[in-house]
Amino acid sequence: MSARRIPGQVAKDFSEVLERLTGRDMQIIDLLARHRIFTADQLADLCFPSKWAARIRLVTLAEMEVLARFRDDNRSAFRYALGIWGAAVHAWRRNETPPTKSAVTQAVHQLAVSQKRSHLEGVNSFFTTIAAEARADGGSVRLAEWRSEDEAASMFLGKVRPDGAMTLAGDSEAAGAYFFEYDTGSETLEILAAKLDRYASRQPVGGHRRVLVQLTRPRREANLHHRLAGHALPFVVATTTAVNGLFGDCWRPVGHAERMSLRTLGARAVLS
Repeated sequence: MSARRIPGQVAKDFSEVLERLTGRDMQIIDLLARHRIFTADQLADLCFPSKWAARIRLVTLAEMEVLARFRDDNRSAFRYALGIWGAAVHAWRRNETPPTKSAVTQAVHQLAVSQKRSHLEGVNSFFTTIAAEARADGGSVRLAEWRSEDEAASMFLGKVRPDGAMTLAGDSEAAGAYFFEYDTGSETLEILAAKLDRYASRQPVGGHRRVLVQLTRPRREANLHHRLAGHALPFVVATTTAVNGLFGDCWRPVGHAERMSLRTLGARAVLS
């Protein structure tokens, strides 16, 4: 017999909100404050033992107005963002003035209609897939750190803006630090190549990292490799069009025709 979900009710005051939140709820609030938008399945990959458990709790948090949710149509998945109480809790934890109800409502609306939303969702999909596949791999590697675009840009003092950054930890050769670029084809390959040159010309906090580039079209990936042929960079750049199996042999290093896994990429620190 399955357990009944107890519907969430809008809290009457801030102290009641805090009493009803769990440590995992606080983790979800922090993730949404930093990365802005997730589906239930993505939050399940990051925070829950199952997708069913995630959906039950997220609906409750939305009913409590800790989270806000929206979807484009009846067939698409709900997107979750910070709601009124979630934004207030995040501000309280940072000793900041909480936003007004109208400001939170407007921010959610702007996110829903933003032309940049699909790019943000693509970035978040990459990292949540990495987290899920690392966990399914049996614990040899894990997503130890995930930095948002703003957090990654701070490593370059704002002079370069990666789409994200991560650190994989564990016994696997895949362990290490990475920057990430998500390419939808909205900019020319010259602009993407110039961005990689800016990576090389700036010394980020902690030193250079491997750069992973996920593209949405195979032809564009091939054209990027042609554009970068003979291009010397002081770090490894590897590309893929895969959206799953990201620890498999789907990564093609610039200057090489064969594909390899993140483990092999890590083991070959200097590619000949």
